[in-house]
Amino acid sequence: MEAIIVLLVAAVIAIGFMIAKAKGAQRVTAPLTAVPQTAAAQTHPGKSYPFSEITSDSNLLHVSSIHTKIRGVTYENSDGAQRQQIIRDCCNSGDALCLEREPNNPFDHNAIKVRRSVYSNVPEDKPRPGELIGYVSRELAEDLARKVDHDGFVLMAWIKNVTGGEDKKSFGVNIQIEEYRPARQQGPVAKRRQRKKCDTDTSNTVLAEDQSN
Repeated sequence: MEAIIVLLVAAVIAIGFMIAKAKGAQRVTAPLTAVPQTAAAQTHPGKSYPFSEITSDSNLLHVSSIHTKIRGVTYENSDGAQRQQIIRDCCNSGDALCLEREPNNPFDHNAIKVRRSVYSNVPEDKPRPGELIGYVSRELAEDLARKVDHDGFVLMAWIKNVTGGEDKKSFGVNIQIEEYRPARQQGPVAKRRQRKKCDTDTSNTVLAEDQSN
């Protein structure tokens, strides 16, 4: 009789563990506007959020995809964390990234931070800004910052691939930035962008200069 009771208790514990694990593995999709664009955000630990899990928003229209390389990946963060170590241990192709404006940056008021987008095992947890791994290039940030600050654009990004690491070479991160504008944008800005679109080729992919740090 005691053996049967022990087996029943063990079975109940095992079932409970499997249910808890299944709930912890659940991840809800997040809208494009889930990540702050301009406000300084707290750094959260967690697993990398897949860009494929981020849903579209009917209020935003996709404008272009920009291929570029994160700058400043060899520097140390203000909390002492090494960006190279973060990239090595946590960054993989397909990971979503948070692009965050930093207008008070003492070196560049157009600065745009690149941070990991993370989530926890808490059910229905949405992506949050993770560790800082670098910045958008100064040239590209000059254009994007104006769109975010004045035209209401939303920027998302994801990792295409991580480079380097062999023969003691520094890690680099190639990313793709997805640029969205408000769907109901009217007036001079919308007309200007429409004219610009007509003057360019049919491709909406922009190749940014791929320079090293």
